[in-house]
Amino acid sequence: MLDFLAIISAEYLFLVPLFVGGLYFFLQSRPEQKKMIILSAIALSISILSMFILQFIYYNSRPSLVIDFKPLVSHIFKNGFPSTHATMTALIASVIYVFNRKIGLFLFFISILISLSRVYLGLHHFVDIIAGILLAIIMTIIGKTIMNKY
Repeated sequence: MLDFLAIISAEYLFLVPLFVGGLYFFLQSRPEQKKMIILSAIALSISILSMFILQFIYYNSRPSLVIDFKPLVSHIFKNGFPSTHATMTALIASVIYVFNRKIGLFLFFISILISLSRVYLGLHHFVDIIAGILLAIIMTIIGKTIMNKY
């Protein structure tokens, strides 16, 4: 049963932050939507760039490639650092957090569930998850700083 829940969480729960974030966006006023688009574009752009740079600089094989372990879910890419799922779901959560703390915290909770399930399934090491979440938070802070400056 735990394996089943972990698979659902790792593979499909990412739809919750997308749906909740999208719904929150569409329920906002035009000026608020504009701010959200700008912050999201800045944070997403520098997050993706940072992820590519980090993946080039630091290689961290997925657990199933390091230890004798067959994951319950297959994955194509060999480098798990930083976790794309952790980065993107935490990015949605942190952008929403800037505008609504309660919904942002709820989305961080979902992001952590997704991330921990990916560790449980052997798709990532814990460091991949921490790096992804920290990357998302830092890039959102940088994005907010840039947005506020201009």
